[in-house]
Amino acid sequence: MSLDVAKPIASPATLLSFAAQQEQRPGGTEDGRSPGNGGGSNGNGTKPAEGQFDFQKFLDQMKTRSAEPVSKYLRSFLSNFAKRTFTVNDQIKIINDFLNFISGQMRSCDVWKNASNAEFDNAMEGMEKLVMNRLYDFTFTPQVSRANPPRPVTTDDLERDRVLSQRIALFGWLEEKHLDVPTGEGSKGFMMFAQQELLKINHYKAPRDKLICILNCCKVIFGLLRHLKKDEGADSFVPILIFVVLKANPDHLLSNVEFINRFRNPAKLQSEAGYYLSSLMGAVSFIETMDHTSLSDITQEEFET
Repeated sequence: MSLDVAKPIASPATLLSFAAQQEQRPGGTEDGRSPGNGGGSNGNGTKPAEGQFDFQKFLDQMKTRSAEPVSKYLRSFLSNFAKRTFTVNDQIKIINDFLNFISGQMRSCDVWKNASNAEFDNAMEGMEKLVMNRLYDFTFTPQVSRANPPRPVTTDDLERDRVLSQRIALFGWLEEKHLDVPTGEGSKGFMMFAQQELLKINHYKAPRDKLICILNCCKVIFGLLRHLKKDEGADSFVPILIFVVLKANPDHLLSNVEFINRFRNPAKLQSEAGYYLSSLMGAVSFIETMDHTSLSDITQEEFET
């Protein structure tokens, strides 16, 4: 299990400031480890800043004697979940019900009894991450499809992934002008960085970490708008996000979006990150339906050739 967590970045105002951020963040890995501050450190041996998610702190709390009842409930839940096959809707309800139940159990433990709201929120974020890390192979559709022995896939996520990826590949020739995407000195660097952040979504297992990938991608886009001194409203932001999705074409994009929608704490989807998730879903919908009338500076004949 990875101890690392995704770390939200500040929206960069310049390419240099973004490059500096990248130098401070270790890269993600294919085994589900994520860039950013690790559990209890930020990759440089220092503790997360106040207010940042501290996964190691939660794991340390789980090892205390007073948390043993919680650990037992968790082990039992994970073991029973793995023994059965559920529909996706049942998975959502079962996991949500468990997290609500375990929240009450945690509040009665000495280690969390007198915790502040922020401290207890850190613990519940840790519990969600721990649970979803352990259940990733049972809940993330591409992982379910690779199971040995085989497990039934009860969603159309993979087919939607395939159709979207093929459609994006068809539009690899699109240029910035076709979507009214602003360009200028340094814009290609920002575009590249935004694509890199979005592509990291498959390095992560927890829905929180995957969502932060989307948030970071969008923050880079806003950094580009600020760099070019452009309006930062949706009319400027969304076309760039569409263009980034088209150029990045991440594997299993819809499976990732559905995974976040299904298993991220619903209260956390009301925040800034939730807005960015909705924006990404809007960008995908645009790509799924776009034709020459959706684009600029192109005729129907040019679009179809």
